[in-house]
Amino acid sequence: MLKVLCVCGCGLGSSFAIEMSAQAVFKKLQIPAKLDHTTVSEANAFKSDMILTQKAFADILTADATPEEARRVIILNRLTDKAEIEEKILAYMKMHNLKVAEHD
Repeated sequence: MLKVLCVCGCGLGSSFAIEMSAQAVFKKLQIPAKLDHTTVSEANAFKSDMILTQKAFADILTADATPEEARRVIILNRLTDKAEIEEKILAYMKMHNLKVAEHD
């Protein structure tokens, strides 16, 4: 099961919105995932396979990250756009050689 962290500045509004949209995408793709949301300052305290966030916070999260840690950060341009989230999750899965169930 993938551990997915949704990150924003305060850990309330936009990270929760990302979490709700991403949850629907993972369900559609039939990818088992446990999602949580938090602040950018607390994100590194969580163990996660994937981080969904916006560019400003991605820059903070990857500033001192190893290349492997940086690859888990997915930048969303439109935070609740399920089509964008799906596209980027599928790209992540392909990059990490993870299987995805066939879907329409």
